[in-house]
Amino acid sequence: MNLQQLEYLIALDMHRQFVGAASSCHVTQPALSMQLQKLEDELGVLLFDRKKKRLEPTAVGVKVIRQARHVLREVQLLREVVEVEKGELVGEVRLGIIPTLAPYLVPLFLVALAEQHPQLRVRVEELQSEELVRQLKAHQLDIGLLITPLDDQQLRELPLLEEPFLGYVSASHPLYAHATLRPTDLSGAGLWLLQQGHCFRNQVLTVCAPPDGAHPYSYESGSIETLKELVRRNNGYTLVPELSVLEEADTNPMVKRFEAPEPVREVSLVVHHGFVRTQLLANLQQLILEQVPERLHAGRATQKIKWQ
Repeated sequence: MNLQQLEYLIALDMHRQFVGAASSCHVTQPALSMQLQKLEDELGVLLFDRKKKRLEPTAVGVKVIRQARHVLREVQLLREVVEVEKGELVGEVRLGIIPTLAPYLVPLFLVALAEQHPQLRVRVEELQSEELVRQLKAHQLDIGLLITPLDDQQLRELPLLEEPFLGYVSASHPLYAHATLRPTDLSGAGLWLLQQGHCFRNQVLTVCAPPDGAHPYSYESGSIETLKELVRRNNGYTLVPELSVLEEADTNPMVKRFEAPEPVREVSLVVHHGFVRTQLLANLQQLILEQVPERLHAGRATQKIKWQ
């Protein structure tokens, strides 16, 4: 048994077909199949049911795969411990970020992080919060950028920003006449929302009343930028995070701030408690904070209400 065989096993579990698994491991399909067969022969069990159209792990295969993930994670952790002791940042870092943060934060740090650490391969993936947390706990991601608190004892949170919610209001909507907003001003009438599964949707519904069907049509977007365009070209209003309107927040009359205490969402860097590359975490934190107005830094402002 060797680590390469375990890596092939994990790849096959992820792709559930030999062609995709072999491609992801940069080997031929026969080579991967042969190594899996050797592993099964050594263990004396079948790890995958090959009779089904889509490969499925056997009952014992599920247990072996779980342990293989643990072994590979411990090997990676061993390498990372050595890198930290040598003062090196090399290899790969896997970073997950929620879609309502990605367009506004990733451009602020991605290129700078790669230039600062040229031996580091940075892989960024957009994921919704639930999946991002699952992958952090399964060690499939190293760092997450998402909304906290999570109250999960397996994960460590490093608060980064306290990002206000702002109104984005059509000139034809009654709220447009308001200089500032209060949660009690908001109703479901004319409210445009992100689709189910986005944590920002749930936060917005905490501030606003649920939509009451005032639109003769329904459209739930997966993009904050689409919601803003709907408001600009049609009617109604939406709530947006401040990073999405950073350059227009003080000049565009469609953007409305809330009266104090303003609603905010806490943005944090999140890692598993076993994460050892603390210097990388500190560097990433610094890169982001340098690019974001100080008023958004976590713990800097008062009179805020955090919404989860």
